[in-house]
Amino acid sequence: MPAGDLLKLWKLHQIDAAILEIRGKAAALDPGRAIQAQLDALAGELAIKGGEAKALSGELTDLELHQKQLADKISKIEKDLYGGKVVNPREVENLQKEIDSLRRQRAADDGRILELWELVPPAKAASEAIEKSIASKQADLAAHQKKVMAVKQQLEAEFKQQSAARPAAAAEVPRPLLDRYDSIRQKNAGTGMARINTKTSTCGICGMKLPTKTIESAKEDRLVTCESCHRILYYSESIL
Repeated sequence: MPAGDLLKLWKLHQIDAAILEIRGKAAALDPGRAIQAQLDALAGELAIKGGEAKALSGELTDLELHQKQLADKISKIEKDLYGGKVVNPREVENLQKEIDSLRRQRAADDGRILELWELVPPAKAASEAIEKSIASKQADLAAHQKKVMAVKQQLEAEFKQQSAARPAAAAEVPRPLLDRYDSIRQKNAGTGMARINTKTSTCGICGMKLPTKTIESAKEDRLVTCESCHRILYYSESIL
């Protein structure tokens, strides 16, 4: 193999590895699942607590309206009774009985109204506290998603840059070598090469201990592969 071909292939591999890493990072981006789960839980709590507060408030409103209606009726009857409009003793007696009945109804409502006056404020406070928590979590989610979007845009820019560089890098590699590399890459989750770990004499990806002969061949720019993961091996003591 002509000297330098493996280096050309290694440069192509680095582009492919960068693209693979970008895809992995993009796939791992979290749109805020944990925060959304918290929001869903709070929404469930609000449905319960808010429903309780609404029911109690509605009951109180209905009772207070009923009390007003009773008071209006009593006032009207008393006006008729004491205004000289009704003089028949039997009619007077009947009106008095009706007033007494209406007052008993008011008395029956009074106890529940007093109870509701105690229950409604804390119920509303509990509901409002959940609403505030929801608003806070929504703000957290929006901020998180803004950061994720910024990272996503950065990854997209990097992906575009690496993808644009690949054709030129691939064109530098002899076709037979490129075809073999692509074949190995397809069988190994997108990774067709591995750097030899010069300190441990192992494959830089699968960790397989490499024979001395294999390492020496890689040093001489010969095409050798890892016996374990079958990736093309590249030897370099530099950071390239």
